[in-house]
Amino acid sequence: MTQTAIAPTYSIVSKRVQLACAGCVPVGMVTFIAGFFIAGYIPPPPAYDTPQQIAEFYRHDTNTVRFGLLLALIGFAVWGPLIAVITRQMLRIKPRHNVLAYVQLGSGVAAWQFLLVPVLLLTTAAFRPERSPEITQALHDLGWIFLFMPFTPFVVQSLSIALAALLDFGPRPVFARWVGYLNLLEFVLFLPVGLLTFFKTGPFAYHGILVFWVPLAVFCVWLLVMSWASYRAVLDEYAQLPASGQEANGA
Repeated sequence: MTQTAIAPTYSIVSKRVQLACAGCVPVGMVTFIAGFFIAGYIPPPPAYDTPQQIAEFYRHDTNTVRFGLLLALIGFAVWGPLIAVITRQMLRIKPRHNVLAYVQLGSGVAAWQFLLVPVLLLTTAAFRPERSPEITQALHDLGWIFLFMPFTPFVVQSLSIALAALLDFGPRPVFARWVGYLNLLEFVLFLPVGLLTFFKTGPFAYHGILVFWVPLAVFCVWLLVMSWASYRAVLDEYAQLPASGQEANGA
C-alpha cells in the first residue's frame, strides 16, 4: 500500500483520537461530580468539625463514601486526555510559543496528581472508619488540603493557555480570545484557595465559598469550555488540511 493511500486513513484516526480526548471530558466531569455528591462531599463536612464528628461521617454508610470516591477517581481520568489535546493544539499557534505549550503540559500533569492523590487520601480515611477519630480527621484534612491548596499548577496552566491564546495572531486563531480571558479569570479566582491554611470557618475555610464553591464552579466551567474549544480547534485544524499530506499532522 502506498504512502498516499495510507495518509487519509491515518489522518482520520488522528482526528478521531483528538476529538475523543476532548469529547470525553463532560462525561468525566459528570462522573466525578456525581461521585463527590454520592460520597457526601457536596456540601463537604465543615473544616471546624470535631474528630468525633468526622469519624462519625465515615462510620455512617461507609461503603457509599467509598463508592462515591471510586467514581470521582474514575471521573478524573479525563484530565490527562484533555491536557494532551490542549498541548497538541497549542503547538499549532502562530507565531509559535512552544514553551507555553510545554509549561501547560508540565503544570497539567502536576495538577493531575492533585486531583488523584486527594481522592486516595479520602479513601484511606474511609478504609478503616473504626480507627482513632484523630487519625481519621487528619487523613480527612489532608485530603481536602491536598485537593485545594496546591493551586500553583492550576494557575500556571491557566496563565500559559491565556497567554498563548492572546498572543495568537494567526488568520484563524486556535483558541478564541475569550478563551484566553476565561483562563485569566480562573487564574485570579483560584488564588484565594491558598489562604485555607489559616481558616477553619468562613469563606476561606476548605468548605467555604471562596475555597470550595467558587473554585468548583470555575473548574467545571473551565473543563467544559476547554473541552469545547479543543474539540472546535481539532475540527478547524483538519478542515484546513488538503486531502494529501495530512499524515504530517498526526496526534
